[in-house]
Amino acid sequence: MIKKWLSSSLLVAMVVVLMVGCSSNAGKNAGTNAGTNAGTNAPKTTTESGQTTLKVYTWYNLENEKFDVIKTEFEKAYPDIKIEYVSAGDNNSNEHVKKVDLAAASNEDMDVIMFSSPAHYAQRLALGMLEPLDDYLAKDGLNFEEEYSVDTKVDGKYYGLPGKSVNFFVAINENHLKEANLPVPTDWTWDEFLDYAAKMTKLDGEKKRYGTYFHTWVNPYLMLANSNEPNNSYLVTDDHKSANIDTASIRKSLEIRLQADQDKIATPYAEVISQKLNYRPQYFNEEASMILTGTFMIPEVGGTDKVPATFKTVFAPLPKSNKEDHITSDITSDLVTVYSKSKNKEAAYTFVRWFTTEGLVVQGRNIPSWKKANMEEVLDTIIGATNNPEMIDKESALYFFNESNMIARPNPPSYTAEVEAVLQDQFDLMMLQGQSIDDTIQNAQQKIQKIVDSYQ
Repeated sequence: MIKKWLSSSLLVAMVVVLMVGCSSNAGKNAGTNAGTNAGTNAPKTTTESGQTTLKVYTWYNLENEKFDVIKTEFEKAYPDIKIEYVSAGDNNSNEHVKKVDLAAASNEDMDVIMFSSPAHYAQRLALGMLEPLDDYLAKDGLNFEEEYSVDTKVDGKYYGLPGKSVNFFVAINENHLKEANLPVPTDWTWDEFLDYAAKMTKLDGEKKRYGTYFHTWVNPYLMLANSNEPNNSYLVTDDHKSANIDTASIRKSLEIRLQADQDKIATPYAEVISQKLNYRPQYFNEEASMILTGTFMIPEVGGTDKVPATFKTVFAPLPKSNKEDHITSDITSDLVTVYSKSKNKEAAYTFVRWFTTEGLVVQGRNIPSWKKANMEEVLDTIIGATNNPEMIDKESALYFFNESNMIARPNPPSYTAEVEAVLQDQFDLMMLQGQSIDDTIQNAQQKIQKIVDSYQ
């Protein structure tokens, strides 16, 4: 039975997959000989010179994110393999997955597929679109846990390798901190975060400035305090058997959002929704003094040709619910995978492995999930490559990496989109129509439990 979480594009992809005899079971069964006959017996897409050409699907803005460097350096290391990118551009991951689903439904060539989130990864895995990589890893003699900081295993198998590491922290306009006579936070609570936001808010004058801005993603912005939970930190429990909404952490998260809105120290949620605001302009236009964001923002605060850096950014660890809690930050990552119907699986794996290790280092834009990368050297490369490196405070960034307990979470269930939609609906009722926190939690808990039960 096709699950309700599938979007219309995914339904098309599933129909085509079934028509050509490549169901999700077929995709999983292909893993039993992956790495042994996949690379030797599968037909290859080659150029006239006999070189293999890989089609790499991504959402990245290829120019801004230096994917030309990736292509040049990889082809230099592997001259028999050429890279051809297919990108949605402008870092739009939602448009990217639509393009991937359409390509799968149309039987277009794909070799490597990048995903921006575990949810996108889990959904396409459920369709049998991803090649198991265990045999390739075994052939290389790799111990996954020793190589990567993010676990991508699903049902005992690896279907992708982690790309850039994304850790969440708080980016703060240093000028606004100094103006409010506040020190750079090194160990703080959510209550103190709200106090900082209040002291940096300026609503008088022609231009309003809020102390903070919360973006529209469910994770982490509707579950802020869950970062302190070592286990069961998502909307369903880690074993995917129960809804996980009626908790102290979710309650605290909703209280933070509601208080910030009511006290007018965060960009009003009604404006965020109605005006379709984005965190980058809010921060870079100095309409918000600090934002909870990911480490992918480090190079951006150093300025680009399109958006020059006009102020210095300092960084703080994620706030804690209680003083006695440890400083923590979740680790998530991009997922880089081999398409299960690729005609060039061995070459595709070669690129995936290289990109998730040396490739991310030479790209110099992001923090790798590869444990063998030197963090300070990577940070120096990232900062040094920006237009205005002096606008990035390296000391506070290093403090965040060194002092935070990084927690790699289990992959979410394939019905993540459905679960998150429920919490989003209830959150909107709370923020926009005055529904109580108690009712918001109770309603979301019951509705999500029904979804969980339907997948058991």
